Amino acid sequence: MDFGKLKYHIVMKSRTKGFAVRRSTLFGGSTEAAEMKKTLRLTLIGRNDEDILRSQGLSELRRKRITRLTHEAQRQGMLLSYEDLNALLLSSVSTLKRDINVLEKQGCSIPLKGRRKQ
Repeated sequence: MDFGKLKYHIVMKSRTKGFAVRRSTLFGGSTEAAEMKKTLRLTLIGRNDEDILRSQGLSELRRKRITRLTHEAQRQGMLLSYEDLNALLLSSVSTLKRDINVLEKQGCSIPLKGRRKQ
């Protein structure tokens, strides 16, 4: 694997009829939603990240990474959530929301799971 790239696993629980499976437990049968695991290949550290950090600062570097990660996930057929970004970037959810608002005011589209279109 290349430096700066990582595999990120997303576990989705499906409640649709087609994915429901029956699992038995020690105390009797129970029905649980099936879990589907999707592996994404994401670039956490880009080639220009060091230059961006030096010239534009940490906030701008974080915004570039948010944009890069969300678009890479979307190209692979998935959407990241705030919690995913929190785990990947080690930034608080409130900081991420603030950064995404700044990006959207600049005209950038940030595809995220669980957000309403504005």
